[in-house]
Amino acid sequence: MSILYNKTTPSDHADNSFNAILTLPPLLDGHPFIANQHWLDEFASNAITPKGIEYQGGRRLGFFYQWLWQQLIVHHPCYELLAEEIQLSVDKRTLGAVDFLVRDLRTGEVEHWEVAIKFYLAFEQRWPGPNARDDLDKKAHKMLTHQLMLSDHPAFIDQYHAQFGQISQRRLIMQGRLFYPAFSNYSGSGIQLAQEAAQGSWCYSEQAARLNLRSIAKPEWLAPPRYRQLAEEPALTAVSNPTMAIAPDDKVWFVMPEHWPHSSMKK
Repeated sequence: MSILYNKTTPSDHADNSFNAILTLPPLLDGHPFIANQHWLDEFASNAITPKGIEYQGGRRLGFFYQWLWQQLIVHHPCYELLAEEIQLSVDKRTLGAVDFLVRDLRTGEVEHWEVAIKFYLAFEQRWPGPNARDDLDKKAHKMLTHQLMLSDHPAFIDQYHAQFGQISQRRLIMQGRLFYPAFSNYSGSGIQLAQEAAQGSWCYSEQAARLNLRSIAKPEWLAPPRYRQLAEEPALTAVSNPTMAIAPDDKVWFVMPEHWPHSSMKK
């Protein structure tokens, strides 16, 4: 699936990013907490996209992605944002943070949403991220069994039940892209992937010489620009960090350092 946008102004970048998350499929399926394609389509069909606003928060892509969802919830006619980034701790020990508490205005029910933008590469029987210490199976397990269960923790109930009431639904909204190796047959783990998940290809830097790829910066990973919008550059044959790039056919690639994922896991 190709989801690409023109590279223009900061406000256009935000507009493109809103459009991206309203069209990006989920990465995963097969669990009742996972927001599947049907749910995302229904959300998008009623969504009102804010126009002409610029992001002023932290530089991490995850912060930007969470802000995009916050804005979409605030402007959505079917939902009310009750709270966000609720820090939960017990005896000065931090348990984690709840991304969003949302009221479905059609039912009156309160829902707990966790959101994540992730990129994973099939390597042997695993799905490591560009930072190989990140892993799709481990991330999904943590989100489903820890993050989404924070709203069922006794500390949350004690502190917030009177204010927000019973949590009726939990949703994991995980979007991004899965990259398959261009020059090997690695298929990743057996985790249940969404059939619609956005895909790309990956290779090592020494394999990229003839691909005519053009690199993009990390803020553009969510909504990659088109190839024709990018400046020509030397072949990506000596990258020191995982580099997302666009091919002449607008396909999205990752070019990886020679010793990835092993070098990444040692950092």
